[in-house]
Amino acid sequence: MIYPDNLKKGDIIKIISPSNGVKNKKIKLYENALNNLERFGFSIIEDKYVRSSINGVSSTAKNRAVEFNKAIDNKNIKALIACSGGDYIIQILELIKYKNILNNVKWIQGQSDITSLIFYITTKYDIATIYSFNAKTFGVDNLPQSMIENNIKFLMGYRPMQIEYGFKFSDEKMQQSWECITNYSPIKGRIIGGCLDCLKDIIGTKFDNVKKFINKYKDDGIVWYFDVAEMTNEDILRTMWQFKNAGWFDGCNGVLFGRIKNQITYNNTSLADAIRYNLDKLNVPILINVDIGHTDPVFTIINGSIIKIEKKDKYIMETFFE
Repeated sequence: MIYPDNLKKGDIIKIISPSNGVKNKKIKLYENALNNLERFGFSIIEDKYVRSSINGVSSTAKNRAVEFNKAIDNKNIKALIACSGGDYIIQILELIKYKNILNNVKWIQGQSDITSLIFYITTKYDIATIYSFNAKTFGVDNLPQSMIENNIKFLMGYRPMQIEYGFKFSDEKMQQSWECITNYSPIKGRIIGGCLDCLKDIIGTKFDNVKKFINKYKDDGIVWYFDVAEMTNEDILRTMWQFKNAGWFDGCNGVLFGRIKNQITYNNTSLADAIRYNLDKLNVPILINVDIGHTDPVFTIINGSIIKIEKKDKYIMETFFE
């Protein structure tokens, strides 16, 4: 696994808009995020479409791909962070110059729609990427300090231990602990995953390199994590069936489901039942309500790294760059 160089103070981070841009009502939050990133000592620049959002995209697919490719080619830029999520990053997947990413490895971070891009980069080219949060979140004032600091530490080459928060922010702060829906045991393996709504789109396409990835790292075992954005529990059940029958769970050591902002079911199917229907026979620990997802606070996940999860008073995740 290839890990990008550690960032240091003074390094340039570019905010990118490979899917949607920042909507007008979020500009103040976004500008607060830029100020906070600069306070950590980084120099921040942005691509030309970050502050544009028209019909769900920051610009045309061609324009977005050109901006991304330029950012990759620029050796002065040390990290890329998506400004926001969206729905249409798949429009640029065939326009990316992936071989250039190998020639100029740097951290690429984002959440939600960027999954399709960073998942492919990690599973195809063995380059670690970051699933954490988009740039706007650096501007939110009421988040736990450790959430932001852990993300910065990972960018700078440290491996902080991340401890279960035990609550979520939705309309208000609510207690919600991690829950093991199978027999619990410590989890260790090479972690990969992302937004489930996006992963289902690439299964069976030329951007699906999962079986080769699993085979390459079979001695480590694979830990999957899934962030559900808008899928119903019935959608989750069907998607797990797809992944299982495509061989995605071969060599699986554990599965993590992030907190879901609003669980939706049309047939009274619980989340636990939707998951267990297909995955029970894996005989591995399956955790739900994990600090991953579309509700804060969240962990920083390094795609391609080795992680270990143990439960003490709370669940603790350690990350290893191996």
